[in-house]
Amino acid sequence: MLDGIWIPHGAEFSGEALPAPESRWVITGTRYVVESEAGRDEGELRIDAAARPATVDLVGTSGPHGNKTIRAIFRLRGDLLQFCYDVSGDDRRPVAFATGKGSMQLMVRYRRIAQKSINQDEARLMR
Repeated sequence: MLDGIWIPHGAEFSGEALPAPESRWVITGTRYVVESEAGRDEGELRIDAAARPATVDLVGTSGPHGNKTIRAIFRLRGDLLQFCYDVSGDDRRPVAFATGKGSMQLMVRYRRIAQKSINQDEARLMR
């Protein structure tokens, strides 16, 4: 469903537009690797596509978010993916794709640049 390489192309926090984060997501099945200025994060995606809105828990296994779970909602439209996270640290999940003024919600839009064209080195890192 989300397999591929994803690059952010827009973001919003607390009602304000932000520059897209400098990162790259590689998703294979339920595993993810994120490379960013903060370092390399790896973990597992726990997706409930039947929920409305669809939900995902990003369960970190190593890197800056190792041993942390980030709860989010998402929507996928072709090669466009949108995640909305609550970054308050209170283990809350957003209920809508909105980042109203004063909220602690971060919304990031991603574009898939490659689907299932993950090279052997990246696939090995996902194991």
